[in-house]
Amino acid sequence: MKKKTGSIMIFASFIVLLAVSVAWLFCGDKMSEESNENRNLATKPKLSIDNYDTYSSEYNSYFNDHIPFRNELVTINTAIDFYIFKKSSSPYVIPGKNDWLFYSKYEDGDPVGCYQGTNLLTNEELRQMTDNFIKQRDYLLSQGKEFIIFIAPNKERIYSEYMPARYGEAAEEYAALQFYEYARKNTDLRVVYPYAELIKAKNELKQNIWYKTDTHWNMIGGYVGAAALLHELGIKMPDIASDKIRIEESNEYMGDLAKLLNLNKFMAHKDMDFSVVGYNGHNMQAIEIDPDNVFIFKSEQADCRKIYMIRDSFASAMAPYIASQFNDSYFIHVRQYNYQNFLEQDPNIVVYEMVERNLRKSLGFRIN
Repeated sequence: MKKKTGSIMIFASFIVLLAVSVAWLFCGDKMSEESNENRNLATKPKLSIDNYDTYSSEYNSYFNDHIPFRNELVTINTAIDFYIFKKSSSPYVIPGKNDWLFYSKYEDGDPVGCYQGTNLLTNEELRQMTDNFIKQRDYLLSQGKEFIIFIAPNKERIYSEYMPARYGEAAEEYAALQFYEYARKNTDLRVVYPYAELIKAKNELKQNIWYKTDTHWNMIGGYVGAAALLHELGIKMPDIASDKIRIEESNEYMGDLAKLLNLNKFMAHKDMDFSVVGYNGHNMQAIEIDPDNVFIFKSEQADCRKIYMIRDSFASAMAPYIASQFNDSYFIHVRQYNYQNFLEQDPNIVVYEMVERNLRKSLGFRIN
């Protein structure tokens, strides 16, 4: 009887695999061949004398990554985990309340440690950090250039009410606040940390100022951050909640955290893109837009100082608003920054921008 049952199971499995293969022949070209996962899929190996002992495992990895309907099967599995069992298929994504997603990769600045205040800066780190920034500021000042430090808050702190209860309340003492208060009390560094402005906007607006399914703020949050930076530079923008400003809805947005869960298509309707209009844009024109490298803009009859921002991805939502207020603006990703580029651009204002969780990386920041 057991032998007969086993034969039936083998035959049934063969029929299922055959049916899937036949279905793939007819409709595979209509399916997405692009991976929904945030990694590179295995490539088909070629047997050689160098890999004869690992070829079978390499081919197995290739087969698993390219099995018919793989994307669809992975998405169904992760959707079941997320919507039924409230589990995350990614170690870097925390499912929050009301479908909010939060970032948890320890190696990328430890967002949870920032939230819980478990990765506080030591007094020595605070001293080293501020001393380093003062050296960079003084170097720029010797050339007649202004220097501003800008820290974008973490999503987990701004929308802490949607964090799962097991993480507790947001800590009252945390690294970004430590640095901000230390720099204000002990140095004359110009530091912009727009936490209060963002909380105010969040409470006054009906729209979200962060994407629910992404690590980043949206264009509304970006406007609030940009306005805080511009205020430090002597330029006043209309308050986001004023009757001068209109917030217009555009398209659905698929967030990076949803993509890590393979649920970007399922969750696209959870987020909307917005645009903020009503301020004086000074006929701003984008000259070059490369999220991984540079944003270059030109405006007309705006501030004649040239602004140069050494940035991370949070500047993407700020750049158009900032650029609209300067005739010349240049935003370079911190990974692409080099001293020669700085010399070529010869700005009047230098802004070093980072998200809160990357604060410790500023210990290695150098202009030259």
